[in-house]
Amino acid sequence: MNKRSGGPRTPKGKAVSSLNATKFGLYSESPVLPGVENEDEWLAHRRALFQAIDPTNYLEEALTERVAVILWRFKRLVRYEREQVRNRQAGISDDLVTVAMVQHRELPAEMSQEDSELMDRWLMDRLIPEEKQLNLLMRYEGRLHRHLLQLLHELEAMKARRRGESTTLARVDIQGLTAS
Repeated sequence: MNKRSGGPRTPKGKAVSSLNATKFGLYSESPVLPGVENEDEWLAHRRALFQAIDPTNYLEEALTERVAVILWRFKRLVRYEREQVRNRQAGISDDLVTVAMVQHRELPAEMSQEDSELMDRWLMDRLIPEEKQLNLLMRYEGRLHRHLLQLLHELEAMKARRRGESTTLARVDIQGLTAS
């Protein structure tokens, strides 16, 4: 007999779970992670961005909303990186105890100069996330950055067209190119 629930079975349970997509994930009304992020901060962030971009039609509003979400995810990314570093550094005292055990010595009540220098080196070594997390962070940040630039370029072109200026259909981002 399978002990997993397999999801809601009652009409009420099914009705509640049908709203999951609007609370979390791609179709959510808010990108705020409940219990982790603050809805009021999101709303202030969103309001400030709408004031800065000043969209005038539905499409500009939709693109501005996407910009707000991407910038919010950048904040989340910075917080994730900070926590990865904090987690790496939190284990340093345990590592020092492990080294003492391997060396068959007890840690004195006060830290020796040698142990203090060792901890300082470990703290410096752990100022960035481990390679796997760092690669993930950089890849995600790169995607967000490219998407943000595309949206901002499109918003800029829409505003230019509204002012009667001509804009090219294709725009080239020359980031990374060097002058010959």
